[in-house]
Amino acid sequence: MSFAQHTPLTSQYLFNGLVINPAYAGSRDALATNLTYRHQWVGFEGAPVTQLLSVHAPMGRRKLGLGLLVYNDRIGVSQETGVFSNYAYRIRFRKGKLSFGIGAGFTIFRSQWTTLALQQTGDQSFSTDTRSAFRPNFSTGAYYYTKSWFVGISSPFLILHRYSSTSEGWRINETKADLQPMLTGGRVYQLNKDIKLKPSTLIRYRVSSGVQADLSTNLILKDKVWVGASYRTGDAFIASLEVLPTPQWRLGYAYDVGLSSLLPYHRGSHELMVQYEFGYRIRVKDPRYF
Repeated sequence: MSFAQHTPLTSQYLFNGLVINPAYAGSRDALATNLTYRHQWVGFEGAPVTQLLSVHAPMGRRKLGLGLLVYNDRIGVSQETGVFSNYAYRIRFRKGKLSFGIGAGFTIFRSQWTTLALQQTGDQSFSTDTRSAFRPNFSTGAYYYTKSWFVGISSPFLILHRYSSTSEGWRINETKADLQPMLTGGRVYQLNKDIKLKPSTLIRYRVSSGVQADLSTNLILKDKVWVGASYRTGDAFIASLEVLPTPQWRLGYAYDVGLSSLLPYHRGSHELMVQYEFGYRIRVKDPRYF
């Protein structure tokens, strides 16, 4: 018997915000699309490979935000595909905007257990494959942002599913749920005319692993080049580079240097990101930093 539900978190998550918070929908004030590819632990057999696609935009009189998140996550012989719709209601609050979001969708889980080479034959846990196990789920969150800082709180999964390889398959777990609550925040500081500094953090909690934090900072050069460094507690150091050739395009790359006991067996993690924002609300004089 095992438990499975996790957030496919990337190193450039701030620009794929639907992954961690449905309240992010519409916050870019444009029709925004983001495609991310991540290959973790390169050189390690069965290492995680993740693809993410998000699309979101403000609707109506801009109080409503709608979004769609599709991801595919492969680890070893297991593959998980998720499709989630996101809805956010946004109101002006003081000098910024306050957004409340909910998400609803499903994941499909598949595992080819029978392809594993076992030292002991006859183990019933690996005698059959898991084919297209369907699991509905929901998310919720809140997000407040101004031109210079932001803070958000969310829970990307409200239902925990349990899998029994010998009996009923997937079903909703009856014990305490692993909601994986997340807290994010960051601020932009103007150092001089051409350089800005943007520190940010993400703190999350899991029942299985406890508290984990991302501590990040970016130097923003002339609003065109972002040079970043991050530390994920107990897991990795991360270097990133993002280039904005136009106000609508963002091209990003991140490299993770692992800190776990697996470090001698892989060559780090690579991540590529492409973002495009359709320009009907892009304001060159007022660029967005998160």
